[in-house]
Amino acid sequence: MKKIFGILIVSLTLFVSCSDELLEPFTPGSLTEEVAVTKSSDLVNLVNSSMNILTNRADYVFSSIFTDEAAPGSQNGGQGITTDYVFLMNVSNGSAAAIWQSQYFALARINRVITFADKVVATSPANQQLINRSKAEALVLRALAHIKILSYFSPNPKDGAALAGVLADRIILTTEKPQRTTNADFYALIHADLDAAIGIFNANTATAYSNKTYYPSKALAQALKARAYALKGDYPNAEIFANTVITTSGITLANTQAQYDAVFHTHNEPVNTEVIFRLRRTVQQNAQGTNLNNGWVSIANRRNGSPFYEVSRSLYNKLTAVSGDYRLNTTVFLNGTSSSLIDPNYTTSADVRNTDIIVLQKHGGQSAVTATNGFNPDFMVSRLSEMYFIRAEARAAAGDLVGVGTNLKAILDARFPTAQLAPVFANPQAAWKGILDERRKELSFEGFRFIDLKRIGTLAGASLERDASEYASSAWSFPAANPSNLPLSSFKFTLPIPQVEVNGNADIQQNDGY
Repeated sequence: MKKIFGILIVSLTLFVSCSDELLEPFTPGSLTEEVAVTKSSDLVNLVNSSMNILTNRADYVFSSIFTDEAAPGSQNGGQGITTDYVFLMNVSNGSAAAIWQSQYFALARINRVITFADKVVATSPANQQLINRSKAEALVLRALAHIKILSYFSPNPKDGAALAGVLADRIILTTEKPQRTTNADFYALIHADLDAAIGIFNANTATAYSNKTYYPSKALAQALKARAYALKGDYPNAEIFANTVITTSGITLANTQAQYDAVFHTHNEPVNTEVIFRLRRTVQQNAQGTNLNNGWVSIANRRNGSPFYEVSRSLYNKLTAVSGDYRLNTTVFLNGTSSSLIDPNYTTSADVRNTDIIVLQKHGGQSAVTATNGFNPDFMVSRLSEMYFIRAEARAAAGDLVGVGTNLKAILDARFPTAQLAPVFANPQAAWKGILDERRKELSFEGFRFIDLKRIGTLAGASLERDASEYASSAWSFPAANPSNLPLSSFKFTLPIPQVEVNGNADIQQNDGY
């Protein structure tokens, strides 16, 4: 932590916004923060810069590869198959380090917005509203970052006494060596921040954004409260806030193939459809090292686009189990030049690597090509479907199996061309498994699967569901034993505090098993 915040204090002069605009430049170290942050535009640029830092694909990619969403692709040249895919997890794991660092890098700037919003002198009543809104946005982003840290690095998010991460509720000085604090402390800050943000949004009169899904909002604050309560296992409160978003946000589910495709492939879905919040990427930021789609392919979302990871066979089989599911065509590239190869005899294929190639296209569709000023997919952070899933979980926790089916039906009706029968469950475990399976199909490659297995997998009696074809073949040269499974009881479902953090703060507590 000492190292991370030291880097960011030096780099504070950049203030890079999502549109690559800069504040008035100055030499690093020549001005204090009190002089550098003096007007509302400085706060706006800091918020934008924080969101830019949060567009780190590490958890989206890691969650898919470590679990059962992705499988090694036809063009895999060794990416991940000796680390995340075979469950190699230690203090030097690059994914764990990237997830930790991106949150705390962003938090260093977010905390400066929250601190200086109360010090910047407004030039007019309207300008004060801009300042207030920037503070509210920063509070929501701070809660979002703390939820992610708690999700990945706490051994048990439902235990208030378990350790989470370092609580970044203020600007942390480079001379400090902060310790990890409890989940209870994290949840207290998360909900205090979100409540404060909601209060500001309720009173704010700043001119509305032309595209509100690019910015933290009241609806996002409410959705994050629902997510945090569900993570804690506090389902009565989770249901209250999930229901509030569903009934008052004005957002509706995408309910046609075209609308659902647009959410992920073009980002031009109808107004108030599906998306609560996305992290925006611009064409100027289009680069192989940071693009979301390039987390799984080298060039493009197609068979000749060098896919080093593909949609797993087990996920594909679930998406094809019922004909007409919009999510299949959105997630998998099935029609067009160099589309997927689907081998009906994949279980007996002598060369499954080259006969069964299931190409991912969820992020960016066919427009996502690694090229200068090319299309650059946004990062989905919160969608309305998640709120229906949280309501379904709340019904399962309450023993209302019919209510679980009713909430899942709402999503299924929007994902098929005709109304679907409500799922029926014989017992609570079956209901939890039904929720987990639907979340897997709906939220695939959006960074949820690892956390979903961790928090409700045991309730569902579930485990990883990799297909034998994805690991039994010698085509990918897996080291040692083939990586077929990992029990949910494994300590590896809690990520280690990264070695880079331990190097800068030797007193920080490491998780068990590392």
